[in-house]
Amino acid sequence: MTLADTWRQRHPTARIVIFEKEASSIAHGTGRNSGVLHSGIYYGSGSLRARLCVEGQALMKAYAETHGLWLDPCGKLLVPTSESALQTLPLLLERGQANGVTVERVDRQTMLALEPRVETRYGEALWIASTSVVNPKEIAVHLATRLANAGVSLRYSTPVLGMSGRQVTTPEGVIEAGVVVNAAGLYADRVATAAGLQLLYSFQPFKGKYWMHRDPAFRLRRLVYPIPDLNLPFLGVHTAHNAQGQVFFGPSSTPILGRENYRGLAGIELGEGVRLALGLAKKLLLNTNGLRQLAWREAKLLTKAGVASELAGLIRGVAPSDFSESLAKVGIRSQIFDPKAKQLVNDFVILEQDGAVHILNAISPAFTASFAFARYVSDQFLTTTLR
Repeated sequence: MTLADTWRQRHPTARIVIFEKEASSIAHGTGRNSGVLHSGIYYGSGSLRARLCVEGQALMKAYAETHGLWLDPCGKLLVPTSESALQTLPLLLERGQANGVTVERVDRQTMLALEPRVETRYGEALWIASTSVVNPKEIAVHLATRLANAGVSLRYSTPVLGMSGRQVTTPEGVIEAGVVVNAAGLYADRVATAAGLQLLYSFQPFKGKYWMHRDPAFRLRRLVYPIPDLNLPFLGVHTAHNAQGQVFFGPSSTPILGRENYRGLAGIELGEGVRLALGLAKKLLLNTNGLRQLAWREAKLLTKAGVASELAGLIRGVAPSDFSESLAKVGIRSQIFDPKAKQLVNDFVILEQDGAVHILNAISPAFTASFAFARYVSDQFLTTTLR
């Protein structure tokens, strides 16, 4: 929706139609997001993720402030949880500075002043004051209302059945446009293939699970994250919170066999499930992107005791009995895999063919970067495609 909003502001008379297969805009990625506006410290210098995250964070904060939406400028502590993580700290500091992130190296005393519950075992951490939290559902609903009031047509419960160039087939019939954007998230690769795009990539989804602290009086002043293993594609278990002050712990990063496999076996299609299972077995055999190490870590996170053990390196005073009975939030990361490089693709991918722009691999920090990403796609793809 940020792309539609950007285009509407630049071209007020343009007719814009958004097709959404669900009954709302918050059924999947955005509605299940933690709401953390990332700083851009993690991503390789020069990557789209690094550039658009830094710019996008500022734009998202400005949007929330301008429209009176909830925003918590709480900041984030990045804490080493092992000797190897301590050795990574200077590299991450250097990477953040190269990406334009304001980041400080702080000592034990400063850590405790910022967040009294933080674990100070290694005596230092990185402090990123610019990191904030918003309510992603509130942002999405506000954007949808803003677009509808501006004359943008939002067609909910209207799946795209096919694409051919600038033509889109839905249950309502065939619609032709000056430019078509495939921003289907978990289904973007499937839509692109149906449109005739020859994809070099395969799809590998990962499920992230969050638990909530059951005590409503438990509070954290700051976000607390581990210094990540830069050889793995995920950040590790960390904290999150919402406008009500509820505190969450997660996420896990479990490889799964379906695009909407949120619970149990639900959301798994037999044919695709088999393909994903075979592909995952091969990746584990080759230890692609350190997936064997990730699998070992994920196995520990299947229990509350395992999650509490991971958290012990970040914050003090959280036991397995403190977790909610059931999962508080479950989301799925749409990740693509490059079989030639034998690597998960860790940057945004945008491809254009026959008047259609396909947004693939909208991985974290896609929500944080979304306003900047919309400007980038408008400048680099939509404007040229319409010529």
